[in-house]
Amino acid sequence: MSLRYTPLLLATAVLAGGLGVAGTAAAHGTMTTPASRVYACFQGNPENPTNPACAAAKALAGSQAFYDWNGINQANANGNHQAVVPDGKLCSGNNPTFRGLDLDRSDWQTTPIQPDANGRFTFVFKATAPHATRDWRFFVTRDGWQPGSPLRWADLQEFCTLGSTPLSADGTYKLQCTLPQRSGQHVIYNTWQRADSTEAFYTCMDVRFEGGGGTTPVPQWQDAGALTARTELPVGTTLALRVFNAAGNDLERVETTLAAGQTSPAQWPLAVARKVNGSAQHARVGVLANGVITPTASATGNRVYLKSGNRFQLDTQLPDPGTPSPGGDFDFVYPAGIGSYTPGETVVKSSDGKLYACRPFPEGAWCNVNAEAYRPGVGAAWRDAWVAY
Repeated sequence: MSLRYTPLLLATAVLAGGLGVAGTAAAHGTMTTPASRVYACFQGNPENPTNPACAAAKALAGSQAFYDWNGINQANANGNHQAVVPDGKLCSGNNPTFRGLDLDRSDWQTTPIQPDANGRFTFVFKATAPHATRDWRFFVTRDGWQPGSPLRWADLQEFCTLGSTPLSADGTYKLQCTLPQRSGQHVIYNTWQRADSTEAFYTCMDVRFEGGGGTTPVPQWQDAGALTARTELPVGTTLALRVFNAAGNDLERVETTLAAGQTSPAQWPLAVARKVNGSAQHARVGVLANGVITPTASATGNRVYLKSGNRFQLDTQLPDPGTPSPGGDFDFVYPAGIGSYTPGETVVKSSDGKLYACRPFPEGAWCNVNAEAYRPGVGAAWRDAWVAY
């Protein structure tokens, strides 16, 4: 059984740490500005991650690592970080609990980052248990490093080292550094070495350098995250991109209703992007290149761009599952109607274009499980729930 933190459990863990009891008291913080890789996954629905890279990390190692976001550590580092954290395991800190964070993917959620007028940036580290500090060290991937490549020490250049820093009243360390010259997507890597122990903590931050300083204007559109398609949707599905301001107030809602030819994972994000870019005031969707945002036919390639401080949500409304299918040769376009399928009777049309009948009871109960494994014709365990029709 997986343990989930609650305020009571977390308080108990901190008290236990004062008594020298081993366990969750070893977890002490992570970067929140920019968001660390693990913290971004925790914030993005840890049990059903919206980011595809976080979903892959969960599939590999489970969701507990996201709840333990403040625990990427090595007990006996003592400043010898390369000795205890080998190449390819930097983001997990060579801690097996967090091994999903080491997946070589280019679609980790990124945070836009740019220096102030003096070329500096304030990193914010949320400390659930503060400690005396020997040093903070910051590294960035070299020019020419490709997102999705394995992360090695040789790929990193150190750009900032700080000593002991006072804890702010809000429970964070505010760490000001001069940013290096970079553009596009990179990884910033941080080590925090304690002075009162050999223990050290490790943080991967996926960022997008947006230029900076007082001589460069803040871009109108800032990357707010990916528009990711995980499955085919039936004809008639309505997708609504909603934009909110920093206070949570609705600014805009743009609806797209899918027609034939727009339902595959590569096509429906394109349909949404075209509708948004043609009518929205506060959002754009697509691929940013040379200052232009262009929609693309891709399940993972489109990103949502908003004006500074805004955020978005994509709402999905499937067509009425009770509506009979044209021709009457099947009952639903999968996954419409899941939960109402009748074992031994219901016939669906799957994403491969073929028809499948729900197995008789009791196996037919699996037909109503909304999981990729049981997607008729294409899921790894589809034969447990369906027969070809």
